Amino acid sequence: MSRNPKKSVGPCRQLLLPIQTSGSQSMRAGSLSRKDAVREALTHAMDSCQLSREQIASEMSRLTGESISINHINNWTSGAKRDWRFPMEYVSALVVITGDAGIVSAILEGTGLAVLDEDDQMYVEYGRLVVEEKQRQKKKRALMQKLGV
Repeated sequence: MSRNPKKSVGPCRQLLLPIQTSGSQSMRAGSLSRKDAVREALTHAMDSCQLSREQIASEMSRLTGESISINHINNWTSGAKRDWRFPMEYVSALVVITGDAGIVSAILEGTGLAVLDEDDQMYVEYGRLVVEEKQRQKKKRALMQKLGV
């Protein structure tokens, strides 16, 4: 018995899968590349902190349980060392140590998201409550009007 190979009819085409883009297709390619912004924010956090880079490295090592040296920090902040990237799992330790959340803002820039400290969170919650209260009052007035009260 011989097998006859199936003959294709026409050229082969790749099927397109439906991809939910949620607006990303309208964004310029590379527009969310954050490496330079992250490097600048990291450098700013280090320079603004009262601790030395050695102290920051030591405290980051303690908080993360990872070995982080001054050489790591220097490589992460060096503009010449383009292949060295600051690991995201260290961001929370850096923010706690330096008190500077600029690196998180740099990461989120262009996404429409932002970082809020506890005070700002309370203002947002207060604003949300005010809006909800006004909506309830409007609904009450509409119901009272329908009831003829």
